[in-house]
This record gives sequence, C-alpha cells and structure tokens, in this order.
Amino acid sequence: MLNSSTSMTNKLTQRISQARLDFTLPPGGRRLIATGDFKGRTNDTLVRWLEADEETATRLLRWCNTPLFNMSRPYESLAEAERVMEHDEMARLAVVNFTYQLFLPNLKVDLFERAALWKHCMSVAAVASMISRSSGNGNPRLIFIAGVMHDIGICASQRLGPDSFQAVIAQVDDLSPTHTIERELHGWDHGQLGEAILRQWGLSEEIQAVARYHHDADNQLESPHAEAICCVAIANYLCSRSGRASIRNNKLDPPSDAVLQRINIDPDLLTILDQQLCASLNSASELN
Repeated sequence: MLNSSTSMTNKLTQRISQARLDFTLPPGGRRLIATGDFKGRTNDTLVRWLEADEETATRLLRWCNTPLFNMSRPYESLAEAERVMEHDEMARLAVVNFTYQLFLPNLKVDLFERAALWKHCMSVAAVASMISRSSGNGNPRLIFIAGVMHDIGICASQRLGPDSFQAVIAQVDDLSPTHTIERELHGWDHGQLGEAILRQWGLSEEIQAVARYHHDADNQLESPHAEAICCVAIANYLCSRSGRASIRNNKLDPPSDAVLQRINIDPDLLTILDQQLCASLNSASELN
C-alpha cells in the first residue's frame, strides 16, 4: 500500500499531467515563447501580427500607455510604442495578455474570485518591479513577468480541481493562508504546481523559481534566483496587506529581516518603497 506521502506526490504528478492538456497558454503566447520573441529576439513583424487581433491590440496599447510603461505623451499606435519601448517589452506584455485569458471569465468561489486573483498578480508584478528598480537588485522587467506568473498555480488549481480547490478555500482565514491549507490537505501547494506549469510553458528557471518559492524566500537566500524571489515575496506581502490579496482573508506573514537584507532594503529604503506603493498599485489597476 502506498504511504500518504507517496500518494500525495502521485496526486501532484497527476495534476501536473492534467495541466499539460487542460491548462495551456493560448497559442499566441506559446508562439512568442517558442520563437524567442519573449527573450528579446528582434521581430519586425511582431506589431503587425499583434494588430491582426483588434482586442489584443486595443488592450496592449492601453497597457503600454499606463504609467508603468509610459510617463510621457500617450502612444498613438502599437508601432509607435514598440519603437520607444525596449524591443522585448512588447512581446513580454503580449505574453501577459495571453495569460490573462486564462483568468476569464470571472468566477467566484467563496472567498476566491478570478478577477481579484488577476488584480493581485498584476499588483505584485508592478510592486516587485518597483522594488527591483529601487533596490538595484535583479532585472525589473523579468521580475515583472515573474510577479505576473507567481500565483498561476492558484488559477490552475481552481480550473483543474474545482472540488479540491473549494475544500481549500473553505479553510482559509486570517491565521491560515492558502499555501498552508494546501500543504495540509494535499501535501503540496500552488507554488509547486505553478513551477511545473511554467516549465511546461518554456519560461525561464528564474520565473519558475519565483512561482515555487515566493512563500519560502527565507530558505532561498543562497539561490541564484534569490533577488527575484525576495522582490516578489516582499511585494506579495505588501499587496496583500494593502487589500490586494490573492484570496480574500489571505493574510501573510511579513518578510523576515534576512529577506529584506538580501536585497539591501534598510529602514530608509523601506520608507521610500512604502511611499511609492500607492502609485504602483494604482498603475497596476489599469492592467486588465
């Protein structure tokens, strides 16, 4: 007879296999990653390809004109935005757009709401990128994407196993965050599932690591991906504290001094980050 640990591991393996078939990135996102545009390959046809879908083009142009990406005169077209922005930033935003489709349509399950989860992910992305720039640690653009993707495992859990997901949500409260309940009930959490899904999608090891360890930054301080993990872990806490939690009533412990010190955040910088938080959250609100 299988022991409980082996059984739980097998269930995670089964869920990962299910995700390979039933939780895939839409074709446009897969194309961008597979052909290298997401990693910065120059592609003169990118804008023309994106503009072929009016809904995608409209959303991307709106996103490009948010304060996160443009602090000057509004871009009038995607072509103009692409000329001014970093050449891979448009492709990265396009992958975010295709990821957004996995959060549609909105759905409420007890304390959970897909729209609120997306808002949380975009808030964490914006704040983590701001932390990266302010502290001089990591690549802010890559950390933005890692922030977007950090809770993809929650979205996948709800879609792939609605009954088991509802059992988790029923036990989430001020003292019991989602990842703790997942580990107690299933033996694994959304970070492990998210890591596997992002690997299936072909995203970088750094983005995978952020998804896997954003609730366990203290044990990753020597990791080659520690800067990104710490930026997202801190942003995750700040956003949740500010009412942008992944799941309502999902209270997280504050980051430890060791996590703050790993990316050189002292009391003065922490004050600056707190002052910039509201602006980052407001900008993230426009990314839907």
